[in-house]
Amino acid sequence: MGKVRGIVCGVALLLSAIGGAAHGQGEFLFLNEIEIGMQGVGKTVVAGDVISGFDAEVLGVIDQPGKYSDFIVVRVSGEAIGRSGGISQGMSGSPIYVDGRLIGALSRAALWSKELTPIGLVTPIEGMLEVIDAVRHTEMVSRPREDVLLAEIGVVELDSPPTSALLYGCPDTIFSYPISSPLLVTGLSGRALEALMDGGKAQVAPQGLLRAFFPSGVAPEIRGLSSYNVRLAPVSGEGRGSFESQAALDPGSAIGIALASGDVTIGALGTLTYRDGEAIVGFGHPFLSNGEAAFPLTTAHIYDTMKAYDASFKLGTLGEAAGAILEDRNSGVGGLIDQPVSLIDLLLGVFDLDTGRTEHLQIDLVDEPRIMGELLLATGLEAIDATLDRIGQGTVEVTYQILGDGMPFPLERRDIFVSTRDIAIYPPWQLAGIVSLLQYNAFEDPKITRISSAMQATQELKAIRINHLEIDERIYGFGDTIHYTVELQSYHGEKQIVQGEIAIPSDLIADTVIVRAYGGPRLLESGESPEEFENLGELIGAIEELPSYDVLTVELFAPNPYSPYVEALQGLEKVRTEFTGHYLYDEREVRALLFEPG
Repeated sequence: MGKVRGIVCGVALLLSAIGGAAHGQGEFLFLNEIEIGMQGVGKTVVAGDVISGFDAEVLGVIDQPGKYSDFIVVRVSGEAIGRSGGISQGMSGSPIYVDGRLIGALSRAALWSKELTPIGLVTPIEGMLEVIDAVRHTEMVSRPREDVLLAEIGVVELDSPPTSALLYGCPDTIFSYPISSPLLVTGLSGRALEALMDGGKAQVAPQGLLRAFFPSGVAPEIRGLSSYNVRLAPVSGEGRGSFESQAALDPGSAIGIALASGDVTIGALGTLTYRDGEAIVGFGHPFLSNGEAAFPLTTAHIYDTMKAYDASFKLGTLGEAAGAILEDRNSGVGGLIDQPVSLIDLLLGVFDLDTGRTEHLQIDLVDEPRIMGELLLATGLEAIDATLDRIGQGTVEVTYQILGDGMPFPLERRDIFVSTRDIAIYPPWQLAGIVSLLQYNAFEDPKITRISSAMQATQELKAIRINHLEIDERIYGFGDTIHYTVELQSYHGEKQIVQGEIAIPSDLIADTVIVRAYGGPRLLESGESPEEFENLGELIGAIEELPSYDVLTVELFAPNPYSPYVEALQGLEKVRTEFTGHYLYDEREVRALLFEPG
């Protein structure tokens, strides 16, 4: 069901067939067996690790186009529901049984003006069995009986419970809202947490980063985890962050999906619906809608279920590793107990040169390129902000090292950034961009295993301005040597002079040349073609060789005779000089004429 902004009451419903799964009906109750008034029981954890039961009565079936848009409507009650303040976040996946047979997973809370008792929507077990065993299909088709359909009753999904005016103004509409798997986060605070959830909305990428100088291809924008329809839990318990041991899991028990573990813990909380040997399925709805996945499956501990006006939620924490989530589909998440997951070892170190304070974070990350930018941006900001304990000007020097089983050799790079407003945002955005270029390269999966970044920062603005550029002549012949002088101005410091020479090619086809002095990398001129790579190794080499902003480049340009654009230039020769620890900014250029000796 998509989010609906314009509400239309009394949505007409169509009948659709639902494919069954190759499992014995003695264990399950499929849609074609559901009857109004059936009495059932649900299982979930309200507090501690004890599975509690609650009552569930079938009110009917909502049958919409598409086999993943059908739901069983149930009225829920009992001590567990009362203690939870209704259907709470984290309860998604709670199995619902009728006469001991599983009908599906509670996946959404709902309100209906004709029902005062809490009601919920149950994802039918048919679709969930496809998740748990995608290859075991049969020709069996299960469809609801017409006498159990809630005829002329529509269902509309909202982000939160409807207003009273909307609810009672549409008596033929059931309004559902997610009992989403709450995202549990520990070790992040302030803007790091905002960056995790809102990405570029919370933190705009600074200018001049590496990704601007390489084709970004299909790499996604950093939009934040909220763009995947996950909600941050109002309160999270202390993260345990261990992926090393396993625990037994039963239907109704709390489970977790981990995205990060260690000094920062990020993961989702839900309920296990069904277990078939080592295979499990839960949630009753997607997590990130990833399709095929490779997320750590963890146990989870529920401290308590907290009542809230808008949506009650389970207060819990992720436990120990139990296996792997391998499927993330519309009807739920599925995986295998005792299945290992390959993780990326992230090491972040920050040293404040002014105070001597240091911070080290060690985090295991899921190898999921779609959300890697969010994870790196958030954890990087946390490491720097926690160390500097301020937001403002400064200079930061950074080294990166990235290793992967699919990389021909490690990537190693050094950078320097200066800002008069907020120095902390540069290193994590740069790191996220580098990793994105690797993971979305056109050649092969880098299979990244380790990412490390060491940063040292100071409040001092260690910057050098390119103040002036001179050349020894205004007219040269082909094959001549240009002698140049660059005047540099240190911030609140002394002037210094850099001199050098650069040769004009003897076979150049042009009547003018331009000499330009600039710091760091430069964008392509209109007459230049982007660099082409034949393999991942060449891309890694280009990322390493792109100059950082403590490198002064004096480059010779000439008009491109093969371009249809009059102002198109091509770079010919360049000379580079390093000013380690200082950021060079601004640029200067001069033009000279060429003549053919007569």
